[in-house]
Amino acid sequence: MHRFQLRTTLCYGPDALEELSRLSGRRVFIVTDGFISKAPLMSRVRDQLGDAVIEVFDDVQPDPDIDAVVAGLRAYNAFDPQAVLAIGGGSAIDTAKAVRKMAIEQAVRPEASFFILPTTSGTGSEVSSYAVVTDTKTHTKLPLESPDMVADVAILDPEAVRTAPARLTADSGMDAISHAIEAYVGKHHNDFSDALAEKSLRLANQYLVRSFCDGDDMVAREHQHTAATMAGIAFDNSSLGIVHGLSHSIGGIFRVAHGRLNGILLPHVIAFNAGELSFMPAELTPTARRYAALASALGLTASTQRNLVLALSEWVKKIRQNLEMPASITQAGVDRSEYLSRIPEIAETAVDDYCTAGNPVPVTSRELTAILTAIA
Repeated sequence: MHRFQLRTTLCYGPDALEELSRLSGRRVFIVTDGFISKAPLMSRVRDQLGDAVIEVFDDVQPDPDIDAVVAGLRAYNAFDPQAVLAIGGGSAIDTAKAVRKMAIEQAVRPEASFFILPTTSGTGSEVSSYAVVTDTKTHTKLPLESPDMVADVAILDPEAVRTAPARLTADSGMDAISHAIEAYVGKHHNDFSDALAEKSLRLANQYLVRSFCDGDDMVAREHQHTAATMAGIAFDNSSLGIVHGLSHSIGGIFRVAHGRLNGILLPHVIAFNAGELSFMPAELTPTARRYAALASALGLTASTQRNLVLALSEWVKKIRQNLEMPASITQAGVDRSEYLSRIPEIAETAVDDYCTAGNPVPVTSRELTAILTAIA
């Protein structure tokens, strides 16, 4: 028996923020960052919360670490909330998830309801059971998974992403694309996750670059916001793969945005997972056929199935170029010599990453080393 789960109620579209009025009169613990806590969006949130008693924990940093989660838990316990509201991108959401998970495990008080208001269109964290926390001592990213980290309600209001900078729009959008592609070929893909991944990519194909070029294009903002959430549901019910396994490992050492790393890695991972295409074997591998099917779903055309796989990779590169994103680690600002010296360490960490286990093709540390070298 297989299981597909969507445990989160989605409130989407213009004025979706009104859903927060349900929390009026309750004790609400808000997890966000210092910028958003002072932004106009927070005023709109407070207006919707009415006479709720509010505590704001805004000590969230990019790539949240264990210390930040512990500090958040301390504030959570001191406030004793009836509801948790995460506002922000992946860092704020993942911090809130980890705090809530630890609070539930302590079982000291009744479980607080969980609301998420994403301000980026990419992580899919608002609908997933995953979070990533950094261990600053080992310089590794720790993927966490638990049903305790699933939101009760996700609020997808396009106004919440209107002011997202172009660079953040690009990074988060490429993250969503990598989620959809990895979910489609992932070890546990299914008809339901396939449908969401396909639709997510079709929306991203139409609206991601538009969102990047004009943040006030609210049609594009809304559709890209939807695309990111669809990809999140898809990977939460399928699996991710070595794009994320490698990205976690690189990102634990070098401060490069997660989505940016995914964009660098994705064409190389497609090539690896698809198998050797240049010598025209009698049949494509099952994973290569999946990539070809996804290319067709995107409306790409080619003379052969083999060329469809290549077309998908070229499509990723074109999107990446249109988003003005780097094609290599060096272009992303990392010192080449230092990066090359850390490849063995990165590969060893990545091979044991939680996401690597979901890759459609078994992979060794040596093979990961080859990919890591190719993206230098």
